[in-house]
Amino acid sequence: MASLEELQGVRYRELENKLDIDPARVRELSRISALSDYFHAYLNTRAALSLISSGDLFRRYDGTEIRQSLEDIDIDSFDESLRRIRAREMARIIFRDLSRRADLIETTRDLSNLADNCIQAALDFHYSQNVAKYGTPRGRSGAEQQMCVLALGKLGGVELNVSSDIDLVFLYGEAGQADGQGVINNQEFFIRLSRQIIGSLDTVTAAGFVFRVDMRLRPYGESGSLILNRNAMEKYFVEQGRDWERYAFIKARAAAGNLVLGRDFLAWLRPFVYRKYLDYGAIESLREMKQLINREVTKKDMKDDLKLGSGGIREVEFIVQSQQLIWGGNKPVLQERRLLIALDQLEQGEYLPGQDASLLRQSYLFLRNSEHAIQAEKDRQSQRLPDDELGQQRLADAMGFDTYQDYLSRLIEHRDQVAACFSKITGAPGLLADASSRWLSVWLDPQASDSIAFLNDRGFGDGTAVAALLAEFKSDGGELQEIGENRLERIMPILIWLCALEESPSITLQRLLPVVNSIKRRSTYLVFLRENMDAAKRLVLLCAMSPWVAKRVSDHPVLMYELTDRRSGEEQMDRESMKKDLEEVLRQIDDGDLEGHMDALRQYKNAAVLRVAVFELLNLLPTMAASDNLTMIAEVMLDKAIDLAFEHLVHRHGDPCDQQGHPQARCLAIVAYGKLGGIELAYGSDLDIVLLHDADIRGETNGARVIPNNVFFSRLGQRIVHILSSRTRFGLLYEIDLRLRPDGNKGPLVGTFNAYERYLLNDAWTWEHQALVRARFVGGDARFKKRFEVIRRSVLSLARDEGKLRLDVTNMRAKMREHASGATGRDLHKKAVDEVLLSGFDLKQGSGAIVDIEFLVQYLVLAHCHQHPELTYWTDKARLLEALAELNLFSVDDAKLLHEAYIAYRSVVHYTWLGGQIASQENLLAYRTRVIEIWNKQFAPRRVRED
Repeated sequence: MASLEELQGVRYRELENKLDIDPARVRELSRISALSDYFHAYLNTRAALSLISSGDLFRRYDGTEIRQSLEDIDIDSFDESLRRIRAREMARIIFRDLSRRADLIETTRDLSNLADNCIQAALDFHYSQNVAKYGTPRGRSGAEQQMCVLALGKLGGVELNVSSDIDLVFLYGEAGQADGQGVINNQEFFIRLSRQIIGSLDTVTAAGFVFRVDMRLRPYGESGSLILNRNAMEKYFVEQGRDWERYAFIKARAAAGNLVLGRDFLAWLRPFVYRKYLDYGAIESLREMKQLINREVTKKDMKDDLKLGSGGIREVEFIVQSQQLIWGGNKPVLQERRLLIALDQLEQGEYLPGQDASLLRQSYLFLRNSEHAIQAEKDRQSQRLPDDELGQQRLADAMGFDTYQDYLSRLIEHRDQVAACFSKITGAPGLLADASSRWLSVWLDPQASDSIAFLNDRGFGDGTAVAALLAEFKSDGGELQEIGENRLERIMPILIWLCALEESPSITLQRLLPVVNSIKRRSTYLVFLRENMDAAKRLVLLCAMSPWVAKRVSDHPVLMYELTDRRSGEEQMDRESMKKDLEEVLRQIDDGDLEGHMDALRQYKNAAVLRVAVFELLNLLPTMAASDNLTMIAEVMLDKAIDLAFEHLVHRHGDPCDQQGHPQARCLAIVAYGKLGGIELAYGSDLDIVLLHDADIRGETNGARVIPNNVFFSRLGQRIVHILSSRTRFGLLYEIDLRLRPDGNKGPLVGTFNAYERYLLNDAWTWEHQALVRARFVGGDARFKKRFEVIRRSVLSLARDEGKLRLDVTNMRAKMREHASGATGRDLHKKAVDEVLLSGFDLKQGSGAIVDIEFLVQYLVLAHCHQHPELTYWTDKARLLEALAELNLFSVDDAKLLHEAYIAYRSVVHYTWLGGQIASQENLLAYRTRVIEIWNKQFAPRRVRED
């Protein structure tokens, strides 16, 4: 047998005598001719000269060329003409691919474009023939009906390979009948048309074939009709759609015919493919499919198959598409047909580690280019490595290697990389390291004597009580479906074992079981925990640390997905990323669906707050940084609540206008007081806010239902409060406190800037000026931020009688303590949220506690701001204490002590709110003593100077 080098020499001499072109191009043509018998055979046809002289071999297509060539096709010999066009374009594509004039993206795009246009040409030709014979098919609406060809698989992803079959599904619009003289209904019309299209593409003639057509992915498979109408298709997927079809339809694309019909249908089908909630059940389904393929590979000795063998193309596809199915329902950017682009999105969103994504990308390109080189040799549908010496030389040369052994070594590296990633993503979790069979026995029969003894031995304390707890849990709530029972049996021994590793196993298990109870009938969550040991471990750890976390996850199981370590490097949140993520979630909800938007906001906020809590509990986030994040979450929620409220009111009433009818922009501002204003929000904190507008109060709206501007803004305020504080199935966003607005509850819900400024300058109490120290603009029209700051600065900078100010501050402090000791109703709710009692020490209202520090700072700001306007720059305690120390209004030591005490108190409030137990209180009590000393020093009665 001649070597590849000898064969290239022979073919060079043949072409040199035949072609009058540049010798360098003859050498290039002869090299590809030696690599591909198919290309060599085409060069020996008369059509080859036209292909070479046209220059098409050596240039990139812009995408219109094939369609133009098909427009001139000979309809009298349609099928043969179609095959000639296909042969020409295949020769061109193979030459450009093997010569590396085209990369993989261009090659697969050109192949897919060729297939799309051939399908369209066949459809157009046979449709017109059938209309001439039977009349135009019309639906019950009377409209003309056309079919759509959906492409799945590699054609759907615009990733067709050199010798691929094409996976197609056909559908048409409405049932009805053709309007010709012969009575034929639409179903029969389109079945005939479908058969004719397949025949024109798939039938092998003397001129070859166009594309092998695979229709097995259609509803009901090979036993189903070749084509269904839209209603029948929808009925099938509603009633019988299966998991493997979700996987198949990831790549579905309207490729020919009525593209609008196809795209509308695929949009309707999208929720079937991409579930609304994260779907880890997809991994188990895909694993089962891969196991079936593996059995076929073993059975048919296909280890050398680049597609189906271990570490092959199919495993790369499974990795990418499993992650798309899991996350795509919540992340539309992952709903991508093209594998390489989907892989990019998975990497950018950190759904796959960057290193894994890079290795998969490199391996996929290598495997696909190898596949093309194998198939280009003889235009043969094969992904198996060649077993003959010439075939091996050809593959090595096409892939840029000197020897086949060098190629094989690199191939093994790539396949090993893919196999390792595949095992990591879809492989079954490892076995329990600690007597897995014993923990399974405990779960299956917890009240057996050896189970109770084992529980006692592993630190559960009263093993009998724990066994009874497990037995009650198993019997509670009736029967589960078999799949749920199986999945519960697979995860519960792991969870019980993980509880045994905690300091208080029994308490941990008591907190964990309600979580499991809330998810046991939604078994995809059980699969999620089984597939993600990091999430299972973190869930158990957090249940051990925090009953608050356990209760949150039990009430809202979707939060469980926040326990993965995918975002473990994102302790500090980014506002823009948060807003972008939220917009992605809300984009999936219809504009007029306020309830849907409110639910989505609550789910997003719940998940974001849980992330902050997890990071803080794990000591990955300091308390003040956690407050920063909680504050940022609240601000993002406020912005979106404003948007939703405005959209609703403007849709009904139009924009507020001045008296001349000129629309005024969304002229609303939200001013935050308290913890939100001080960038010190805690878990469970309510939002103290004031709503202000700057519209012409004598103007009115310009919509169909005109209302005065003051009515518009009153309703706007009510709408904002409704969006934020109404309780839905996902809870509420925030408790809202509006009592700090001018005149309190007696004042308008949304006031004007002018009235707000007048009130603060002329009528406000000292405590309202104190509150202003922590006030800041947090939402609404950004133009008003500066205006509010000017008002705040002017009020805080008023010269005050220091003696009267001291008396007002101390009197208000005394009233607050008195009020706190007798709090009832809503105030008791706030007390439960905001305060922690340790050995009789109220961390918020007690002497030397949080509020004392706040009042000390507020007093000094109000007393000295007229001389030091820089004290108006900040609203948070840390920077205000620093500024006061720099101005010598506090000693450096006192400022440092107050700052440390404040952070220590706040940390305890956070930790105990999350359910943690404080081991020692000595440092807190020491801080309390020092804060009282500083308070007394600052507010001790001043001696009257004797003249």
